[in-house]
Amino acid sequence: MDAAEVKELIDEAHENEKGKHGGGDGGLKTSTAVYISMLAAVLAIVSVAGSNAGKDMMANAIEASDTYAYYQAKTQRQISLRLAADELELLSAGMPPEAQARALTKSVEYRQNADRMEADDGKNSRKDLLAKAKAAEAKRDHAATQDPYFDFAEGLLQLAIVLASVFAITNMTFILWVSRVLAAVGLALAIDGFTLIYPLPFL
Repeated sequence: MDAAEVKELIDEAHENEKGKHGGGDGGLKTSTAVYISMLAAVLAIVSVAGSNAGKDMMANAIEASDTYAYYQAKTQRQISLRLAADELELLSAGMPPEAQARALTKSVEYRQNADRMEADDGKNSRKDLLAKAKAAEAKRDHAATQDPYFDFAEGLLQLAIVLASVFAITNMTFILWVSRVLAAVGLALAIDGFTLIYPLPFL
């Protein structure tokens, strides 16, 4: 439900109230219009928050996947360097002294490069990549936890707006109270979606 649809509901409620009461009962008409407008404003905020949560979830899932792939590539490279160093050390035993010295020097270089991949801070080391991947996972999980709260809140607020519009047409108080209950639950879910103070087990 977008702003244009909400405006149509409000206008329709106004016209029906005029038809029923001959332009009277302006207080009821005005309060209903204000109530619907407030629900529409809250709905817009919740809709944007839900959209952002979905985008954050997707973006961080991709970032985590890419970072883990980079981490695994570094791991494979590190293993290859250490295997090459081991092979050079084994082969150097039967080499002439000069060749043996070159082989051992190269072996040390390979091991240093492998160690640098492990913990060269600030240069996409394995340690840095693993930390980045876990941070992206945490953000993804946070957004995934928020998303259903916003979805349910949006649905309840839309129902509350529809029922409030029906009340403006029918003047049935019961419908207005149902609308208010749905709006209150929707608002509570939206607040919980932002804060996650009270995680609900079924969401």
